[in-house]
Amino acid sequence: MIRATAPIRVCDNGGWTDTWFGGPGRVLNVAVSPGVEVSIRAARGPDAVTVVATTFGDRYGVTPGAPRVARHPLLEAAIDAFPPPAGLPVEITVRSAVPPGCGTGTSAAVAVSLLGALMAARGEKPSPLEVAREAHRLEVERLGVESGVQDQLCAAFGGINYLEIEPYPEATVHPLPPWPDLGPLLTLVYLGRGHDSSGVHREVIEGVRGRVPAGFSRLREAAAAARDAVVARDLRAFGEAMTANTGAQAALHPSLVGPDARRVIALAAGHGALGWKVNGAGGDGGSITVLSATAAAKREVDRLVAATDAAYRVIPIDLSPLGLHVRGTLRPAGGPVAEAGS
Repeated sequence: MIRATAPIRVCDNGGWTDTWFGGPGRVLNVAVSPGVEVSIRAARGPDAVTVVATTFGDRYGVTPGAPRVARHPLLEAAIDAFPPPAGLPVEITVRSAVPPGCGTGTSAAVAVSLLGALMAARGEKPSPLEVAREAHRLEVERLGVESGVQDQLCAAFGGINYLEIEPYPEATVHPLPPWPDLGPLLTLVYLGRGHDSSGVHREVIEGVRGRVPAGFSRLREAAAAARDAVVARDLRAFGEAMTANTGAQAALHPSLVGPDARRVIALAAGHGALGWKVNGAGGDGGSITVLSATAAAKREVDRLVAATDAAYRVIPIDLSPLGLHVRGTLRPAGGPVAEAGS
């Protein structure tokens, strides 16, 4: 079996500037686990590929490259782009630790981990940057969705990174030093329902058409401030950068900070939180990350979030120093096909 894992991301200061319309891009994001796991194993049966999407309880057969009405377009597009070796039936299982539409770059982590596993099954050993580029191309060119580049880069590289995207979609990744004290103070709150980030992108694109909003400059400033706070190990400054970024999101389009997010922000502010960041594109639903000053304050925020609304869910997270990680061997009856260890 080949297994591939990739983290999701939070605290994506500067998000929106990594798009084709918001550049030059400057983004600071933080990789966290648990994220996404993909496994590929040799199988028996009539189907070239059996897809198991555990989040949705789906199991079905796919023939790479064949015409079909896609049940899971991202998964099937990846299989079409990088089909497993011919003559070797396989079962591909995809597991995600967070709900769909959480706003934490989950689809990008799925694309990165699935492509990493498929490439390994073909005997290929691409770099993290190459996998991130292919994952972005998969969503934008094959599926026609709006997507920045930061999510794929975070999933591929892991850790805390400062990204310079110029010109889009080219990016330079600047890894920052680990910050162990940050992770235990972050609370990831799922707001009870997912959002369509591509749909939110379309709203913002229409809103900014023909002009360059000041909000993009504010987002870039928040990314740089977050980078400086990470280097200085300054929790308060990092929280201020998160909050400034959320304010810039709201200025870009009022619907990017929805009523549920504002409810959690009011709760966090009332209990001394250092900062808060609406994750990803923002909008109705999705998730928000809160930074508390102490472990005791974080526990209280976690408790109050759960008591505020039965739909809200605190998702336990840890900082993830690793990005895409592929390991294992795929063997048919006659011997090894591909071996992975990146």
